[in-house]
Amino acid sequence: MSVVTYTVKGSTATITLDSPGNRNAISEALLEGIDEGISQAVEDETVRSLVLTHTGTVFSAGADLKGSSKTADPRARAQAANSVIRRLLTCPKPVIGAINGHVRAGGMGFTAACDMVVAGPQATFGLSEVRIGVVAAMIAPVVLARLDDRTAADWLLRARTVTAQEAMAAGFITHALPADGPSVDDVVDDILTDLRKGAPQALAASKSIVNRAVLAAMDSREAEMIDLSGQFFSSSAAKAGMQAFFDKTPPPWVVET
Repeated sequence: MSVVTYTVKGSTATITLDSPGNRNAISEALLEGIDEGISQAVEDETVRSLVLTHTGTVFSAGADLKGSSKTADPRARAQAANSVIRRLLTCPKPVIGAINGHVRAGGMGFTAACDMVVAGPQATFGLSEVRIGVVAAMIAPVVLARLDDRTAADWLLRARTVTAQEAMAAGFITHALPADGPSVDDVVDDILTDLRKGAPQALAASKSIVNRAVLAAMDSREAEMIDLSGQFFSSSAAKAGMQAFFDKTPPPWVVET
């Protein structure tokens, strides 16, 4: 059973993360599915825009801690995820994130790589890595490119849940929709209508201008961040943190005062 689906309607291709049973965790299969969807959209001349969305209440919870990727080389896993993030950023067609649920850890990297992001009233965001003893290094270049330093410190160090309204105010997402407002699909449709009025080559060039800085950050720091991510995922703290996560108990470093 595929964990990612790809559909085309009119001039819009949709990549749907479709593994709600594990909260759309970032597995090898999920990465391959996103990558394949991007390739199909790029090669199809009738496709003008790409929507990245999900089933279930979670857009993506981050790394697949329970699946087969748990035993894979953490640096190779980080490299594979980074490659997909880079593909979203360099895809010549605009990518819109349509989010109706929670986004955590590595899922924040996918969100940051979208050109525009529409979040519904149930959406929340968070860089939760430090609470299981790891570091959000792999996604740092793309995520930090969307945030100022003070906001980044708040999100990375506290690992707290961030509301969609906060994420929009910080510039991390484009639209945070209230419960009594338009739906995510309605706002995405409005964006797609505007994009259909733009010349494809001009849109591609404009996207490359917008994403130049974040790609430069990835180019200069990607290897360092992947090494740092791998170092922490292989650490004894990460093993203890993941076990505590599975057991639903506090990890050993938590103190009361």
